[in-house]
Amino acid sequence: MRRRTVLLVVAALATALAAGGALSATTSVTITTPKTNQKVSLHANPYLAVAGTSAFANTTAGTTRFFLRRDGCGTSSDNPHLSVTSGTDAGDGCGLVLNQVGLVGDAAPQAASTDFPASDGMPLAYDGSQPVTGQISLTGGQVGEAQVTVDLQALVEGNAVDLGSTTSTALLDPTGASTPVPFTIPANSSFAGSDVQALDLRVTIAGPNVYSGFMTLSGASYVDMPSYAASVNKSVLVSVDDPTFANAVSARLSGSTWSIAIPTPAVGKHTIYARSTQGYATSAPTSVVVSVTK
Repeated sequence: MRRRTVLLVVAALATALAAGGALSATTSVTITTPKTNQKVSLHANPYLAVAGTSAFANTTAGTTRFFLRRDGCGTSSDNPHLSVTSGTDAGDGCGLVLNQVGLVGDAAPQAASTDFPASDGMPLAYDGSQPVTGQISLTGGQVGEAQVTVDLQALVEGNAVDLGSTTSTALLDPTGASTPVPFTIPANSSFAGSDVQALDLRVTIAGPNVYSGFMTLSGASYVDMPSYAASVNKSVLVSVDDPTFANAVSARLSGSTWSIAIPTPAVGKHTIYARSTQGYATSAPTSVVVSVTK
């Protein structure tokens, strides 16, 4: 478990660094009330109405496909990983982490597993109302039966969580170049709507077969993650005289508008700040200055 947690953290850091500008804000906010330089009487208005508009990225439900990829086979450049882009893999046809000898079932399950952490496509807005599907394509001797177990873990708010696992069994086809083994991991409502920072797919191959624990890659093996086009977690924060938003309060969202009533600050000039967030994206702040009178 510790090794997988480390893999998830490393994958999260790597994808964040690789994404760079891709993680910049896709949301924006404006303040329509009060107007800048507006005068507000503290006596007549113990509470100040603050309102505005906000824009967020589309959250249409769909699927994100991650391909199982490998840069080499049994070398320092092996690098099993998941990627949203497909291509020809130098490690196509690689076996398990433990070199297979004879029956796949002879190998200990832990040793006969390969972890594929996501190298891109993060963060992911996870739709836990739908199952995770995909396929692991096997090649090799193609003799006998294969049992393929896939286990999916994720990093959510810095914590490693289990999204589910399943085992699929397939009779291998000795007349074909490979045998695709479909799988389905049931929907996991516990993490519905979560913003996933990293993914790791562990593949374990066992069963009464000979020299068939090898995976066909180059687009043939993949996992389809139910997801939203953007995070469904949205908010607008309002802060008084504090551009760091250290003690900000959340406004009420209604479509493209937001509003909140805050205690009117003391007599004098004050700056009202607002910013919007969507998942890990944060907008540039906007502000207005108000003059509070007695």
